[in-house]
Amino acid sequence: MGELASLSVSPLWLVILGFGVGILSGLLGVGGGILMTPALHILGMSMPMAVATSLTQMVGASLSGSIKHARHRHVSLALALLFGIPGLIGITLGKSLMVSWPREEADHALSLLYLGMMSYISWNMARQYYLGPRQIPGAKTPAFLHFGPKLELGPGKRKVAVIPSCLAGVGVGLLSSLTGLGGGFFYIPALMHLSGCSMKQAVGTSLATVCISSLYGAVVYGAAGVSDIPAALLLMVGAVAGAQVGATAAHRAQDRRLQLLLLILVISAMVSMILERLDFVLLAEILLFGSGTLIVGLALASTFLRSKKPSQS
Repeated sequence: MGELASLSVSPLWLVILGFGVGILSGLLGVGGGILMTPALHILGMSMPMAVATSLTQMVGASLSGSIKHARHRHVSLALALLFGIPGLIGITLGKSLMVSWPREEADHALSLLYLGMMSYISWNMARQYYLGPRQIPGAKTPAFLHFGPKLELGPGKRKVAVIPSCLAGVGVGLLSSLTGLGGGFFYIPALMHLSGCSMKQAVGTSLATVCISSLYGAVVYGAAGVSDIPAALLLMVGAVAGAQVGATAAHRAQDRRLQLLLLILVISAMVSMILERLDFVLLAEILLFGSGTLIVGLALASTFLRSKKPSQS
């Protein structure tokens, strides 16, 4: 708990940071961890505490955003439970591993894991963006992703393979508990390829899945004394409001535009972490917070201005 005092920001700035991350969460369906984990680390938290605090604050933003998406029928509760409940096993494993590490070793290892995951995510997202969307999500996925019993879930009651989905949930839970990413970056492509969700449906269902995992993560990390609860609550206050704004913007945005914004955000967060490890902390802060602010502004301006055009014609 004492680590909150080492953050060189006021409580108001934590609320503002939560608001901005909440907008990105509702807009892009990623739970906010992509920006929150490096932001807290750059501001002075150790990597383990930044990861745990990031997971804790996601509860408010993911719940708020998923409710907003549900009103537009972009959430499948059945799919969220199919991926989210097995994810609790992964979170438990990740928490046990994290608390057993010495602090310096954990700080170094988690930073490298975060950078490794971000590198893979950015490469994969860039490849998918420039290759263009597939006509039938999941049509070209490997056969082993469709083995075993299937249930009719999600949009159009598409048949979803249970075993691969549960295994994906466990793996995503483990990764999110060690990186603070929340799981949205992994759930979105899994939902699109395994269940045939559109980008907007995947975003909404991903947020509901992240809500399940982050709520559980908040409990287990809080009980272990790893997360900074006061900081997480301040961040959550802003995130709840921001997620509503972001979800509204996502409903009006184009899928391809959302994919591009998400790609830019991933690369910015990854480079900022590299700069922080090289002791260029000021440059890391400028890049991370500057890019986040710019993306929020562009997303809101483009989507809301676009939504007004038909009424003016």
